[in-house]
Amino acid sequence: MQRLFDGAATHRLAQMPQAATPGTRRALTVLRLAAFNSLIALALWAGHTEEHLLSYLVVANGIGFSAWLLGALADRLARRKLGVLPKVLIVVPISVVAGFEIAASTVGNVPHLLGHAGDEKWFAYGSSFIIAAVACALFTLALQTSRMRTSLEIERRKAADARQAETAARLALLQAQIEPHFLFNTLANVQSLIERDPARANAMLSSLNHYLRGSLRRTRAATSTLGEELDLCEALLKIASIRLEDRLRYTFEIPPAVRHLPFSPLLLQPLVENAIRHGIEPSVEGGEIRVRAALHGGMLTLEVMDSGTGLAQGAAGALHGGVGLNNVRTRLSSLYGERSRLDISDNAAPAKGVTATLLLPAH
Repeated sequence: MQRLFDGAATHRLAQMPQAATPGTRRALTVLRLAAFNSLIALALWAGHTEEHLLSYLVVANGIGFSAWLLGALADRLARRKLGVLPKVLIVVPISVVAGFEIAASTVGNVPHLLGHAGDEKWFAYGSSFIIAAVACALFTLALQTSRMRTSLEIERRKAADARQAETAARLALLQAQIEPHFLFNTLANVQSLIERDPARANAMLSSLNHYLRGSLRRTRAATSTLGEELDLCEALLKIASIRLEDRLRYTFEIPPAVRHLPFSPLLLQPLVENAIRHGIEPSVEGGEIRVRAALHGGMLTLEVMDSGTGLAQGAAGALHGGVGLNNVRTRLSSLYGERSRLDISDNAAPAKGVTATLLLPAH
């Protein structure tokens, strides 16, 4: 059964959006930086439209990309992410000079600062250092915020993966508590019949073999359906009817349209087991078990009704506090939360017995 829940958990996780790769993140950073630089260039050029726009674009992008590359180099040399202040004081001045030199050497219309400009030229471009410092600080803070969001998203995904794995493990554990109970009881019954009624023992073994084959197919499949669960419950009832003979009768009232619906394993079977164990077996005259299904407004209702002893005969505690039904309630809560419900109630007079009603989403 573990593979079933692992497959379901893997399918759910595969549908979750994956975090961007480092290469994708780097490409996005380059595009954002180019757009940011170009916006600054356009803003500055708007006050000097008589000058060449290309020069402003080359200077702005030269400064911006130089600051980005020098900042990355500084981070690597320092073996940590430098703060905003060290980059503004060290990286920005070097980047401004590099940006002007790149523009002067390529598109022209911009004076060289190194070895050609006097003090008045340096002072004239002093505003460029201030603008570059502010822009560098803003972009650095934006990058840090983006990295923080990415880190939080990764942690959120890891937490979601851990919750999925925990749920799958918990469901598998609950499931493992149910299967041996039925198997050991059946084998004990076969053992008791071997000497006194070999034919019935052989029939019970044949039915058990049918049940185990169906259960194994369900375990290996990635999904299960209500029809498959009903087939296994029918095999279970057939085994019980061999043991109880005329004291047990059973019927299924299942619309064909609901048999194909996806259905979690071992939600229905414990209800059938309880009807046999706490309803029919304690009754001297035995009784009937009816399994019914209905679909209304996207919700699936399943009823397991028996005409046995009812809750008033001391079975209430076992029904409400037994391992099987506690496991069903826990599994329902893990799989569907408040959208599901399990109710156990006495049948309305004059009928005898108990009805277990399972309500859950039909998907």
